[in-house]
Order: sequence, then structure tokens, then C-alpha cells
Amino acid sequence: MIEPTAVFRRSAGQVSCTINGEIAILSLERAIYFGLQGVGVQIWEALEHPKSVRDLCQGITAAFDVTPERCQQDVVQILADMQKEGLVERVD
Repeated sequence: MIEPTAVFRRSAGQVSCTINGEIAILSLERAIYFGLQGVGVQIWEALEHPKSVRDLCQGITAAFDVTPERCQQDVVQILADMQKEGLVERVD
């Protein structure tokens, strides 16, 4: 379970760039591309430095029309998916 206080950052071993408002990420270890759009872009950009789920949701609820509860659910799911693929790591 990922709590609101859990802190994440981008994992090493990948490169990313912005293309037409979306993020393309290349895992150098696995030679696999990943694409992010919408709120995923904002999460990825914010994780340039370690951030908690709570901090990520503060930025997202300010930018998107979403309740804090729904934001937390979505951010936790996105982070879990990114962690599974090795794109982010928990640091707390």
C-alpha cells in the first residue's frame, strides 16, 4: 500500500524527453519506451526531485478539476504502475 506520505523519485537508468506535450521515456536497461500524457506528464516532471504522494496531489488538484480523494487514488495507481516498470523508486 502506498501512503500519502510515501516519497518517490525517478529511477536511474533512463532518459526522457517531451514531445508534443507528452513524455517519452526510454529504459536504458530494458530498451523499452514508455509514454506519458495528461497527469502522467505532471507527475513525471514533478519527480525530477523526490516528492510525496501528498505533494504531487497538491500540484495536480491545483491544475486539474479533481477532488483530493480521487487524485490520491489515481496518483497511487500511476506510481504503482511506474514502480512496477522500474521508472520510479520509493525513497522514504
